[in-house]
Amino acid sequence: MSTIIYLLPPAHGHVNPTLPVIQELVTRGETIICYNTAEFRVQIEQTGAHFRAYPPMEMTPVALSRLLQDGNLARITGLILRTTEHLLPFLLDAFAHEKPDLIVFDSIALWGKMAATILGVHAVASISHFVMDEHQLPFLDIVRLLGQVLPQMPAILFARRRLMNTYGTAYPSARPLFPMRGDLNIVFTSQELQPSIPLIDATFRFVGPAINPQTRSGTSMADELGQEKVIYISLGTIHTPQSSFVRTCFAAFADYPTRVIMSVGSQVASSAIGSIPANFIVRPSVPQLDVLQQTAVFITHGGMNSIHEGLYYGVPLILIPHQVEQLLNARIVTARGAGYLLTHQLTHTQITVPILRQAVDTVMADPHYRVAAQSLQGSLRATGGYYQAADAIQSYISESRMIVVTPV
Repeated sequence: MSTIIYLLPPAHGHVNPTLPVIQELVTRGETIICYNTAEFRVQIEQTGAHFRAYPPMEMTPVALSRLLQDGNLARITGLILRTTEHLLPFLLDAFAHEKPDLIVFDSIALWGKMAATILGVHAVASISHFVMDEHQLPFLDIVRLLGQVLPQMPAILFARRRLMNTYGTAYPSARPLFPMRGDLNIVFTSQELQPSIPLIDATFRFVGPAINPQTRSGTSMADELGQEKVIYISLGTIHTPQSSFVRTCFAAFADYPTRVIMSVGSQVASSAIGSIPANFIVRPSVPQLDVLQQTAVFITHGGMNSIHEGLYYGVPLILIPHQVEQLLNARIVTARGAGYLLTHQLTHTQITVPILRQAVDTVMADPHYRVAAQSLQGSLRATGGYYQAADAIQSYISESRMIVVTPV
């Protein structure tokens, strides 16, 4: 069998879709070595993979959360370039001993793409988001994005120049730079949801969401919820809600005739949110796959994991994006009738109690939202998920044994 190295960033939205694939490959007899920060050791080792820790670095879950709080993706580009400068010498030395047959790198892990190129190792990209280009951006979004990018541009250009001076043509010449692409590109969505763009070619495999509850940690809530339908509110692991939004949810749904489950992360202090209504369960985190199976409507930030997991269980979504990528995700869902979009966070306006209540009332009362969500549920479940992803990777390994890659 083969030795496969996974290079992932320390972000749940990029790690979670890969865990079922890694576990499936381990089950099939492949040796998997997965690099990440210590926060992800337990999750990775539970799949049967060998965990390797990155050296201490600037990119951490806390750093990513801090940089994305105002929705500025340009800051992440600079962080990726600096992280690549830091990690490449370490990885090149480590891979000389581990001698991988294949490197699977996340679509933002520039260090993985460059390491594979330098060593002449076959490479596969893991893409946990929709594949976008400038054609998906309306003019006002382009203006907003330029306003974010321009102040960061000098630092980005200097970091890129340093990498090019050190590693030459190993720095990717393909445009756009992101998502990072390999000889095979595993995309964790369905073709029905993915927008049609020129970038997509025969190297892309749309495997759908990779969902396997066995790869998730956390205590089940099935017994606690019984058969009751719930409203579920979670803004993800990066954009945890401010205490003011939590209080708005309390005021909007304290008298609602259903249970409300709210995941608020670890940054919201209980002293800041006041008394919790009797029909609410508020926790730092909840087992999302359990909860979604009993959810009537899901209020989410529009991250790819949350969108896919909600639709996988046929749940209509109320989307509150915090940055441009999430806005594009939300537009894809709403264009297909399965979501209701609130853009207040992006325009820095308050989501009031009447606005939030109206959104939920609308989605709960109009059956078209659930019908659309269930239609997308069918398309997502018709994909092969992590089985298809593992098949594609193993087929690529077999084919690539006949092809010699020249190191740079």
